[in-house]
Amino acid sequence: MSYSERQAAAAKLDFGLAEKSNRLGVQLLGELWEPGGGNLTVSPYSVAAALSLAYNGAAGGTAEELGEVLGYAPGERSALNSSQQALLQVLNHAGPGIELKIANSVWGMEGLPLRKEYLQVSEASYNAEIQTTDLAAAKSVTVINDWVADHTEHKIKEMLTEPPGPQAVAVLVNALYFKGGWTDVFPEAATAPASFYPPDGAAVQAMMMQRSGLFQYTANEKWQAVKLSYGEGQMEMVVILPDEKSSLQELAAQLASGGLSPDEGFAGTRGTLRLPRFTASYGTELKPALQQLGVKLAFDQDRGDFSQLADLDSPIYFSKVIHKTYIDVNERGTEAAASTVIEMRAGSAPPAEAPFEMTVNRPFLFMIRDVQTRLVLFLGVIENPVSTGS
Repeated sequence: MSYSERQAAAAKLDFGLAEKSNRLGVQLLGELWEPGGGNLTVSPYSVAAALSLAYNGAAGGTAEELGEVLGYAPGERSALNSSQQALLQVLNHAGPGIELKIANSVWGMEGLPLRKEYLQVSEASYNAEIQTTDLAAAKSVTVINDWVADHTEHKIKEMLTEPPGPQAVAVLVNALYFKGGWTDVFPEAATAPASFYPPDGAAVQAMMMQRSGLFQYTANEKWQAVKLSYGEGQMEMVVILPDEKSSLQELAAQLASGGLSPDEGFAGTRGTLRLPRFTASYGTELKPALQQLGVKLAFDQDRGDFSQLADLDSPIYFSKVIHKTYIDVNERGTEAAASTVIEMRAGSAPPAEAPFEMTVNRPFLFMIRDVQTRLVLFLGVIENPVSTGS
């Protein structure tokens, strides 16, 4: 699709789906990150897509709780599924200068057929690959990890470390891969070592990129923010830097309250941006965070109700929700990947006159978003660009 064709297709989407996915990402960031905890990146869309796959198998109170966190009541699942289907069609045509791959899969336990209606919805609305394997055998780790690696360009290689087990009913997987070249690259000759100040105050030497020119920029007494577009502008990174008198914690709280919008306040402004190169990997078990957000019955081995997934006498429940991300930002652009795995078991304006200066030399928040669909693909905080882990 050209930029204009993609824009026309995106205009027909239900933007409520993106807004609800983005809200889930902000809520997860609030649950997972704490000051001094290191770098953290989540993919709101990856988590929302995996939970949506599971939601189609849920019933009763389990469905109500999942519906609450996803923003669609149980009776609205058909609307959720059709919106996901339409969104996927646009996302999978990212346009010039951007590579975006999104894949879903449902892995059923050998000899335990999943409900036909569930599989039909998974294939039709989520383009999910339907696979069966022995989820109690060691080979299940290899085949699922290989599938994730293949769909994230080998940036995420180890989602599972052990087989889901003999009680496993299904494993639901979402994988996302993004690679975007900056519309305006950072000149490599301008990159130089510079001090960056993590929360503990001991400076580290980061490779600081630098570019001057016209940016979409906004600022107030609490923070500065700039947009860096990818490709023809259909996607962008938003970098938000707290003022020295403010903090990343205040910024995150403002984001959670809806006080930060990437669609408001930005104007074409000339200035100079200094931004560190960084590579960060993050992985976590989402169970505690999701439980805090109200998803409780889904994890209850006695009361979990996924009776729309498979016909079993025993309750089906989430045993794990694993989420991993990878991101690499450099002078040419950004490469990023994410995967979410759910294991299920049975059991119980014009340029401003004055140019701005924005030197990102302390912890900052960033998001990678699809401008045309309004979907946030990645959301994170960087406390130390020299650290490659969390």
